[in-house]
Amino acid sequence: MTLMTRPRTRPSARQTLKQRSVWTYWREYLAISPFFILFAVFGLFPLVYALYLSTVSWDGLGKMTPVGFDQFIRLFTSGEFQSALSNTVVIFLTAQVPVVVAALGAAALLSSRRLAAKGLYQTLFFLPQVTSIVAVAIVFQSLFSNEYGIINSGLQAVGLDKVPWLSTEWGTRLVVSIMIFWRSFGYFVVIFLSGMSSIPPSLYEAARLDGAGSLRIFRSITIPMIWPTILFVAVTGTISGFQIFTEPQVLTNGLGGPNDSVVTMMFLQVRYMGGTTQTVPTDLGFATAIGWGIFAVLILLAAINARVMGKRRKEAS
Repeated sequence: MTLMTRPRTRPSARQTLKQRSVWTYWREYLAISPFFILFAVFGLFPLVYALYLSTVSWDGLGKMTPVGFDQFIRLFTSGEFQSALSNTVVIFLTAQVPVVVAALGAAALLSSRRLAAKGLYQTLFFLPQVTSIVAVAIVFQSLFSNEYGIINSGLQAVGLDKVPWLSTEWGTRLVVSIMIFWRSFGYFVVIFLSGMSSIPPSLYEAARLDGAGSLRIFRSITIPMIWPTILFVAVTGTISGFQIFTEPQVLTNGLGGPNDSVVTMMFLQVRYMGGTTQTVPTDLGFATAIGWGIFAVLILLAAINARVMGKRRKEAS
C-alpha cells in the first residue's frame, strides 16, 4: 500500500518577495538612486533649510539670531505682506484674467480653417514670450514716459493733456498689467491651440450641417472638449500671476513704483533678500517667511481653482 503524497505547491510571487532580503535588489536600487539623491539634495534639503531659516534673523553675512515664530508674527502683523498681496491681486485681475480670456478667443479664431496666414499670426503672438524682458521694459518706458513718452506725445498732438503713467499708483499698475498682458498672450494662445488641435473636425462639420453658428459651436463643442486645457491654464495662470516679479522690478528699476504700488509678494521677498535697489535691511529669515506665505496662498488658490473648475466640468458634461 503506497501513501499518496500531496503535490508541492510553488510559492506565490508575494511570498517569494517576502523571503528575499532587500539587499537582493541592490542593483535595482542603485540604478534608481541618482533620482532620489538629486531629489534629496535639491528638493528636501532646501525645504527643511527654509523651514529652519524662517525661525532666525540673518542678514546673510553675520551671525544667525534665533527668533522662533517672530518672523511669521511679523508677516501677519506688519502690513507689508498684506499690502503686497493686495497689489498682486489687483495686477492679477487686471492682467492675468483678461489675457486668458483674450487668448482663448484668439486661439478659437486661429483654429478656424477660414483664416489665412495662420502660421504668421501664431509667430507674431508668441514673439513677445521669447523677447528679452530688459528690451521689453525699455520699450514700455519709452511708450509710457511721463515727459517724452510716445503715448503722451500722441495725446498732446490731438490736444489732450499728458498722463502721469509712471508717477502715479494707478498708472504704474496699469502699465505693468499691459506689459504682462503683452508678454503672456502668445503663450496662452499656443496652449489653447494645442488643446483645440485634438478636437475631431467631424464634430464641427456635423454642427455646421445642423445649422449651428460659430458662437454656438464654440460654446457647445470647443469649450467642453478643451476643458482639461482650460483647467491647466487656469491653475498655471493663477500660480504664475501670483508670482509676478520681473515686470515691476525691471519697469520701476527695482524701486516698486510710487508708494510701493507694484510691490508684489515676490517683489517683497526679493527686496528683503537684498535683490532690489530699495534700501531695506536684508533679512533672509523674514524673506523665507514671506516665501512660506506665498506658498500657502498658491496652494489655497490652486485648490479653489481645481474645485470650481471641476464642478463646472461636471455641470457641462
